[in-house]
Amino acid sequence: MQIQHTTIVDSNTIRNIKGFFPNCIITNWTGDVRNYVPKTFKAMAQFSDYNLISSTGQIDKFKKELGREVKYWQIGVDPKLYHPDVNLRKQFEWDVIFIANNNTKEDYPGRADRELACRLLRGKFAKRFCLYGHGWPNRLGSKGSLDQKVLAQAYHNSYCLLSISHFNDLNHYFSDRLLMCMASGRPTISLRFPKWESYFTHMGDIVIADSVEDIPNKVQWLLNNPERAELIGRSGAEKIRAEHTYLGRINELLEMVGLK
Repeated sequence: MQIQHTTIVDSNTIRNIKGFFPNCIITNWTGDVRNYVPKTFKAMAQFSDYNLISSTGQIDKFKKELGREVKYWQIGVDPKLYHPDVNLRKQFEWDVIFIANNNTKEDYPGRADRELACRLLRGKFAKRFCLYGHGWPNRLGSKGSLDQKVLAQAYHNSYCLLSISHFNDLNHYFSDRLLMCMASGRPTISLRFPKWESYFTHMGDIVIADSVEDIPNKVQWLLNNPERAELIGRSGAEKIRAEHTYLGRINELLEMVGLK
């Protein structure tokens, strides 16, 4: 289960389930990252058999806060929503696209990186840079929010894609945005994060930018090398379909809890 902000299912519900069905295995997972352990997650952890988070960078923090074992289980993606374009494109509406919100309320550490990247891309590529999402300064020209069901279409309309998480300094952490981008079959640029090489290959199935300032350079490199760009995009989609789908994650979970 992933329960974030709700009063419908609380820790008492989980306790009662365990009372009625003592052999039931309950997993408590969060794919979101904060600077703190979410209260709901902490409450559920008391009655859960497995407590799971989507990075290895915060395992010690969660263990200390919960006083219980915490394991790593990565986020996945739905291949029915995110997949390569069925049409072989030669022309694209944009050179690069970034789809994300600008959350000024919680002010995550990666928010400044995102805004700087958007400023640099707008300055270099002008209208050939596409930005979707809410909360952005007007000068960056966001097109507003998109329904998740049509995100892949937007990705297909762009030569390459950008992924920057709100937290870029945690081991093995990346948001599902990265998987969505790569699954869409277009070459994806990601800002460097610790342990990225555990999953991906630079210039093989992904393009890793060493800094925010390096992102426009990576976009230009892809534009200058179309055959290599297409290969990276196809390889990225194949990697996601083989290793990062929801079905794959379910199989990992079943093995983790001893049911497979």
